[in-house]
Amino acid sequence: MKDDAQRGLLQWLAPEFAATGLLRDEPWVQACAREAESMYAVKPLAIAAVSMVVVEPFAIDYLRQAPVLVVAAAQGMECFRPSEREFVQQDWHAAIQDRPKLRDLLKSYGLIRPLRALKGQAFRAGPTEYQIIQNLCDIPPSPLAQAIPTAIRKQHNWLRALGEWSETMCRRQQSAKALFEWAVRAMGEHGASAAGGLLDQASAVADYAAFHIDGFNRRWSYERAYRAAIEWHDELARASSEKAYLLTHKIGWNDVIDYGDLPRRRIIDGYEIVALQSGAALHAEGADMHHCVASYAGNVIRGFSRIFSVRKDSQRVATFEISKSGFLLASGEFLQLPARKRSPYKLIQTKGPCNADVSPDVEKVIQAFILGLNEDTAAAS
Repeated sequence: MKDDAQRGLLQWLAPEFAATGLLRDEPWVQACAREAESMYAVKPLAIAAVSMVVVEPFAIDYLRQAPVLVVAAAQGMECFRPSEREFVQQDWHAAIQDRPKLRDLLKSYGLIRPLRALKGQAFRAGPTEYQIIQNLCDIPPSPLAQAIPTAIRKQHNWLRALGEWSETMCRRQQSAKALFEWAVRAMGEHGASAAGGLLDQASAVADYAAFHIDGFNRRWSYERAYRAAIEWHDELARASSEKAYLLTHKIGWNDVIDYGDLPRRRIIDGYEIVALQSGAALHAEGADMHHCVASYAGNVIRGFSRIFSVRKDSQRVATFEISKSGFLLASGEFLQLPARKRSPYKLIQTKGPCNADVSPDVEKVIQAFILGLNEDTAAAS
């Protein structure tokens, strides 16, 4: 055992293993330890794996065929304490010393065969992951085998999403297994066709499912449930916004704000420009564009600002604010200058999605729109 750089965890653990009488000074020990360590992305599972493979030269064969055995053997422990490593090692040695068939070894750890498909690099450590593996053993083998993604990254996302699902259901329904079989199947199908993506929102979908537990449609795909969850969360946010809007501004959520002679809608070079004339319209713009335009409602109501949405093929691409010269009074009202002293409409700000800059084409359209307003104003005066 001379190559310290290659020994890795074994170098750290060797004195402890030798003291227990389960470590032999033979060439296969280092090779098996290095392979076992490389199979797992997180240190607690790598420690457990190294602890398990050094007891017998054939032990690594079991881990190659079923990496999930390490998760089951560690039982959610971090394996940083000698007592935890000793427990894992002795229990494992007792389980394999008679060289059982893999199916019997899996059974002794409470595992089922489809879980062999899970790769070591997909696992995280900890009690939540261990509980997920236990819960997966209650799923019928055939549906489970079809649900497990094949790629390591997708397996990792799937397991993480199931963990979020179970934790949310535990809080909401006092049961980590509520709708668990649906989540296993639906998230697996989604993970098989996408690179994670919406699985990051598993807790949001679980919130929706838990709240609608009796009427939840178990035939839905994960994508369909995700859309329903987003719509539900938007409804809750809107209800809250409506109340705050009414209390703050003393007008209704859908009450139309008078924009005077400004156009409600105009088409320029294939872009549609739409006036945002209510709290609901401003909120929808901000939610879809991921910016804070809804916070300008007070200025719009007082006449200080006028806000428009720019759309292309029915998709929002920009939001812009214009204003005329005037005075914002202490009362909060906006007093415009007399017609003969008015300055032309001017652009205050333009925002793309997530407050990004807009494209040159969109910028030209906005400038053309403002130019047209000023020409109309000059012609009318």
